[in-house]
Amino acid sequence: MRDLIKVFENALGKNHSTMACRWLTSFDYCRTEPIALEAIRSLPNSSVRIFDAEFCLSRECTPRVPFHPKAFFVRNSDYEYLLAGSGNISRSGLARGYEAGLSVGIDLKATPKKSSAFRSMQQSRKWFDAAWGGALPLSDKILSRYTSIFESVDRQKSPAITEDDIASDHPTNGALRNADLQKLRICRNFWIEAGNITKNRGPNLPGNQLMMKRLTRVYFGFPPTVAPENSAIGTVELSFGGGDFDDYSVTYSDNKMDKLVLPIPGADGPASYDQKNLIFRNVAPGRFELSIGSDADKKGWLRNSKKIDANFAMKGGRKWGVF
Repeated sequence: MRDLIKVFENALGKNHSTMACRWLTSFDYCRTEPIALEAIRSLPNSSVRIFDAEFCLSRECTPRVPFHPKAFFVRNSDYEYLLAGSGNISRSGLARGYEAGLSVGIDLKATPKKSSAFRSMQQSRKWFDAAWGGALPLSDKILSRYTSIFESVDRQKSPAITEDDIASDHPTNGALRNADLQKLRICRNFWIEAGNITKNRGPNLPGNQLMMKRLTRVYFGFPPTVAPENSAIGTVELSFGGGDFDDYSVTYSDNKMDKLVLPIPGADGPASYDQKNLIFRNVAPGRFELSIGSDADKKGWLRNSKKIDANFAMKGGRKWGVF
């Protein structure tokens, strides 16, 4: 969703906020992350509806008929377009995977109404309007019910596999398993014992580079693909203690660990990160709130991670996990 929204913003500029959007999706098999639904519902002029929502929720998100169309309808007063194909709104469907798609466009003022293109567009629009009319609006209550199922212990212990769950081509020695990476992908919370932070800002200043297990990047929304040592993986938005969100880099270090730059101690962050218990919470696509917990808090985090077999430890002994 984050990538798709950027496409809209880049293509439409200031007009992006005035574009009316209707999003029709499903709860099928718990493959749609609640945070993605929250993101599209919060977009200006956006409405979200869920196909056969009540039935799906009553059956632990197993549908009676899978909802699987992949189509974009775009129109203004002069033109109308339809893009339909095999690609989902996923990293694989939008950018990485092998997909096929077909687009049809018509000039509403010049295209004969008896032409096959006009009739095909009309029939497709009629189908969408009918499906939209029979779908349930995504209310707070409906989203809460879905989130409860999605974040249940059984679901987090065995997440529904999606096409973005690609096998890592990193060396297997010491690497996280594919099943572990799936849990990193779906969990909202990531906690870690910071240990002794490297003095990257100078010998007399507290550091702000957190070393993490290789491929922890998956929690932050990046694929588990091979990256050269000392190379950039991407950026995420972080906020500490309710402060402003800002961009911070994720890199793959020459010590074969993922490295996350944290808010500067004493400025945008705490006085120091050394020996602290850190927890990140995913609050929007690519956006995370960072806070510090007590040892008692960490015990609770550890219990939650153990429930879904998502508690880990690094070679140096630092504990971490997701839930």
